[in-house]
Amino acid sequence: MMNNNILKRVLIGTVVALSLASCNYLDVSDELGGISSFENIFNNVDRTKKWYGQIFVDRPDYTNVWGATNAMGNAWTGYADEIYTREHLKYGKYSNWNSSLSYNHRWSRLYASIRQANIFLEMAHPIDGEGGSDAQKITEEEMRVYKANARFMRAVYHYYLFEMYGPIPIVDKSYTLDNLPDLERNSVTEVVNWLDAEFEACMQDMYQESYFDNDQMRGVPTKGAAMAYRAKLWVYAASPLFNGSWEYGSGLVNVDGKKLFPDVSSKDEKIDKAVTCLKEFIEYAEAGRYALVNTGNPSEDLYNLFQEYNREIIWATTTNSWGSLGTEQFDGHATPKGEYKGLNGIDMLQELVDDFYCSDGKPIRNESFMEASALYNETSWGKLPGSEYDVYGMYLNREPRFYNSVTFTGMKWPSSGKRVDFAYGGTSGAGTGDGEPNTGHMVYKRYYRKLGNGSGLVSSKYRPSIIFRLAEFYLLYAEMLNEQTKGQDSDILVYVNKVRQRAGIPNLEDCNPSIVGDYAKLRDAIRRESRIELCTEGQRYFDLCRWLLAEDVLNKEMTKLDVYKTESNGYYSRMTFNPRVFLDKNYLYPIPLDEIKRSTHGVLVQNPGW
Repeated sequence: MMNNNILKRVLIGTVVALSLASCNYLDVSDELGGISSFENIFNNVDRTKKWYGQIFVDRPDYTNVWGATNAMGNAWTGYADEIYTREHLKYGKYSNWNSSLSYNHRWSRLYASIRQANIFLEMAHPIDGEGGSDAQKITEEEMRVYKANARFMRAVYHYYLFEMYGPIPIVDKSYTLDNLPDLERNSVTEVVNWLDAEFEACMQDMYQESYFDNDQMRGVPTKGAAMAYRAKLWVYAASPLFNGSWEYGSGLVNVDGKKLFPDVSSKDEKIDKAVTCLKEFIEYAEAGRYALVNTGNPSEDLYNLFQEYNREIIWATTTNSWGSLGTEQFDGHATPKGEYKGLNGIDMLQELVDDFYCSDGKPIRNESFMEASALYNETSWGKLPGSEYDVYGMYLNREPRFYNSVTFTGMKWPSSGKRVDFAYGGTSGAGTGDGEPNTGHMVYKRYYRKLGNGSGLVSSKYRPSIIFRLAEFYLLYAEMLNEQTKGQDSDILVYVNKVRQRAGIPNLEDCNPSIVGDYAKLRDAIRRESRIELCTEGQRYFDLCRWLLAEDVLNKEMTKLDVYKTESNGYYSRMTFNPRVFLDKNYLYPIPLDEIKRSTHGVLVQNPGW
């Protein structure tokens, strides 16, 4: 339940939007400007549908990799051990930030959208139209679906608040200016149980099937999306950050002494619940509704997965702009400087480059779960298939996901056929000016390869922004099964291997027979698989947090190539840079300081350490 200040701002913002043609964070459409009352909105078909449409505006949009100030964008890949950009440096996320100066807050933004949903749930109703056309009507069946989707979005917004802040106030009704309670935080257990019930309740009236083949319906949430959110909710609840294992949070209490984090003794039942929900979703998915993109050609499949809507996608924003060449968005900054309107700038950290497997499914160095591949050699040079250019041994014999994710020196750029060169003095290298490659690698994953200037090339390409896809849930299921059975369930390997097989690499047990039944090795292998399969998709930061590993992984200097050396003289040497700070308190974002100060009776308590 929201504090007084939040509610006032949201209420006032709604009034402003209705009277001043929408310039605030509620973003009610201009067509609703000047409407004097909610009744005049919800007695009109067109206005009702416009209000309904605005409920969806804060869905995550993972096209936003370059920018660092959009909490529902993909700033998170820059905050993890995945990429480096000057935008993230600019906004302070590599340093020790505080509750009054931290970026990417979701608090006010999502509570405003929650209020938008609550008003719709309370006031929207079927409209008969007195014998008019269908456009003048909203039937009972239509309204039932609308309200189920609005309820789903209300739960989704609470889910993203929980992901960031932990125990949050639950707001399941709208308030008036005359009735503004000063609401305290609900406990982790209360939030999880409420969200579980909400997702389960709304899914029965949502569309039951996915709409991958209907371009008019692809953005509509379905029962499958609700089941996926419910399953991942329980993964969060079962993970160390939220299951009582985080000692730093054990002392967080409301002003009345109510504990906000559970005791660790209840974690096993949460793991069981996560396994159950994941299994239910996977059975639902595999009943002809969802499937991995897998034609047997890993290189094409791993590329096409992100270019067009397909059966692997559980939910996405469907026709998103990834920018155009030369603009301050993904495609512009993922294009090397030596290419048409290329800007450089979305730099991949060496840590991620090194974590991809070799083509035999083994790592480049010895790991806790598997010995190093004999294929890896950093002293050799060679040519990649289909290319006349020499590349360093670091880039030879790597797995298909590597070649679909990493832009590196020596690769052949798809639209021009030119050699990418990030070394000093190279066509895209250090010294080329603003946006020069700081790490020696850039992000290639999700890039559209027909961008450029020439016959058959284009400057932009609209494509899905994937929120959830099936491969993630296969890995989550394997993770939770491993936690539940301590490595003793054969399905653990089955579901990890589904992802590896699509990626064109051998099964885990073929790479290391000793991994079978070994809980610790399986845990580390599953985490590595998630790291590779979902890289730069916005999941890694929150995975590290829920595993309580972020303090170890992120609280240190990152690694890059020596980009101010030439390719023949030291460029491929690893060096540290960009020291980052991640403290125990950073596992949860601080509630905005202004909100804490304005809690009328001081009942809105801050997260630990802030």
